[in-house]
This record gives sequence, structure tokens and C-alpha cells, in this order.
Amino acid sequence: MQATRIPSSRARGTERLSATSLRALHRVLPTVYAASESGDLAGTFLQVVSDLIPGESHGVVVRENGQGRRQVALRPASVEHEKLMPAFFAHFQEFAPADYRQLTRSGEALALSDFVSTASLHRLGLFNEYYRPIGVADDLSVNLRRGDEVICIATLRRKRGFRRDERELFNALRPHFRQAWSLTRMIRDLRRQSAAAPIPAREWVPDPLEQALGLTPREAEVLLWVAQGKTNPEVAGILGIRPYTVRTHLERIFAKLAVETRHAAGLKAIEVLGLP
Repeated sequence: MQATRIPSSRARGTERLSATSLRALHRVLPTVYAASESGDLAGTFLQVVSDLIPGESHGVVVRENGQGRRQVALRPASVEHEKLMPAFFAHFQEFAPADYRQLTRSGEALALSDFVSTASLHRLGLFNEYYRPIGVADDLSVNLRRGDEVICIATLRRKRGFRRDERELFNALRPHFRQAWSLTRMIRDLRRQSAAAPIPAREWVPDPLEQALGLTPREAEVLLWVAQGKTNPEVAGILGIRPYTVRTHLERIFAKLAVETRHAAGLKAIEVLGLP
């Protein structure tokens, strides 16, 4: 393992946000908290970070240490990048920011270049089997932790180095990401505890939604399940597609129905389908 240096407070982005960064933060906060309703944390976090902190690639990893489960979302979601993710986890012991976080329990924005020189990086299996093939030389990330669950959100770049204002903005986003995560878990638990019986899927079919609302067959299927309270990951599992694809269909549905939330779209569907 390469020797690491503790980043200075200057490198950790402790200074206040600039006016430009503050405006950018306020602009994306509604999107961040919309994740609480949709349940699509990874997709929302990816969208926000890729909009605010430029890079060749962005990634979100949701890891449940106790269960050994891991969910990875990438933007752009290239097949080549997805195939290389096992190499990243195989060499994770060489990812120096993880050691620092383990020691300090800090989730603040840290870059690979804060710890490892270019020459040292090029000697690592992590670089040669993961970063080099995807054309990346630096990685800026923040961590969120709740019990055994960890979410890592990262921006990857072809060139080394991140500006101070980018780190500050990433750190400013972090507590909002955490709050959206907490709200999502709360909503999920409330749904589980609800005494209301779910509407049986067999009593509704998507065809009327196509005809009445001008949707494609797939959009009608997505809306059918959204109207029954399913989250994006749940719809993806039912239909055998990715959560990101569900999100794309929903964006098109919202535009066609002239609504802004999944709740409003679900009400439109119920108006067409009627209560069972």
C-alpha cells in the first residue's frame, strides 16, 4: 500500500461557497430531495453531481457491508466501464482515500491525487486495470454512512486535480444527500407499515393509458406501476429494465402529461383507469 499524506484543510475545501456555487447548489436541491419520493437515490445523485462537477465519468456505489451487497450506477453508463468495475473493487485496498476515511470516519470530499503522486499511481494495479483503461487519472469522492450502509459518490477526470470551489460544492452537497437518503428510508418504512392494502396489478392493464394519454406501450407499463406506489428500482425489477431507464421513461411521461411529480402522474393514471 502506498504511503499516504493527510490532506491539508485547504485541500479539503473548508472555505465558504462562492456566489456562483451557492446559486448552483440552490438550483439542484429540489432535484436532490425529489429522490426521497422516487427512491432513485443513485440516479438522482448522479444527475446532480454530473451537472455541477464536470468529469469524464461519474459514479455512485451503494454498499451494504453486513449483507455483502453492492449497487453501482455510472454516467455515462457504458458497457465497457461496467465491465471494469470488478477490477476497481479487486484493488480497492490501493484506493488511498478509503484508508483515510477508515481512520478519521470522515466522508468529506477527497481526491486520489491528495494522497498518491502520478509516478506512484502508475505503479498501482488499481490504475493499470481500472483507471487507465477508462482514461481517468483522478477521482474526487464523498462518502455517506448509515450503519452498515455506505454511499460513495464520485467524479472521475482525465487530468489530475480538482479546484477548491469544486471541493467546497461537493462538501456542501453532502449533508443534503444524507438528508435525502434519510427521508427515503423513512418513506420506505412508512410504506411498509401502512395498513392500506396494495391495489392488485391484475385489476389494471396499461392499454387505456396508451390510448387516453398518448403514451408508448413501455411508458404505459411504467406509469401503471408508478400509480400503484412502486419506486423506480421496484418498477425496474418488475419490467426487467434499469432504474435509469425507468427514470427516463418517467421524464417523458411527465412531459406528455404536463406534470412535475410521480404523484401527479399517478393521479392522472387513476383518473383514466378508475379505482378497482
